[in-house]
Amino acid sequence: MDINVNTLVFDALTFMRQNAKVFRKYVFLPIIFSIASLFLAKVPGFGLALSAVSNSIAMALIGVSATRFYLLKDPTVVAEGANRPFARFFFVTFMMTFLGHMSEIFMYLPPSLQGGMFLWMLLGLWVNLKICLAYPALAMDHPGSVVENIKSSFEWTNGLVLKIIFAFLICYGPVIFFTLMIMQAPDLTSAEGEFFSRLPQLVFFNLLIIFSFLWSSLVLASLYKEVAKPGGSST
Repeated sequence: MDINVNTLVFDALTFMRQNAKVFRKYVFLPIIFSIASLFLAKVPGFGLALSAVSNSIAMALIGVSATRFYLLKDPTVVAEGANRPFARFFFVTFMMTFLGHMSEIFMYLPPSLQGGMFLWMLLGLWVNLKICLAYPALAMDHPGSVVENIKSSFEWTNGLVLKIIFAFLICYGPVIFFTLMIMQAPDLTSAEGEFFSRLPQLVFFNLLIIFSFLWSSLVLASLYKEVAKPGGSST
């Protein structure tokens, strides 16, 4: 399939810029939930779980609203019938976030087994790439169950994984760039335990991640439209 990644990526960015007023409304609540996750992560015992829920809500709010607006082109109908898409999108997002956190289990294993964390992360990356088109499918209430949409995504992404990786590298370019910049300036990095001194930096990165996730959601929506031909999807 002849898909131009640059066209997908920069058309999505242009659409986001032209509709900045609409997208500002879409990102307000996700920003609140995303920043809240920073504090929830400090709750003893259940911090990671609460943080994962908060972040998943933020991502679902962005993913569903951005996808529906991009494909329906009408902000007044974006929320109509979106309860089911949001619930299913949130479920998949939370499960993938939870599986990502499971990599931390390796830190409590013997040193000889801690190398498994790298393999787990590679597996997680591959799975995320293969199921990525299930997100716009769920947002548009594509026919079928969640599992069926995930299976369809595995088929839709055949032969497109490298293009999707390239698109993600562009969309998450701001996050990658500023991460590398801060790594080159140790004075800007506070000690791990100094939460409140690190808070401005953490908030800044969360805002960058929200921007990049919004951008990548539009790219995936466009790619989903190309490969899935969702003419019969309910809206």
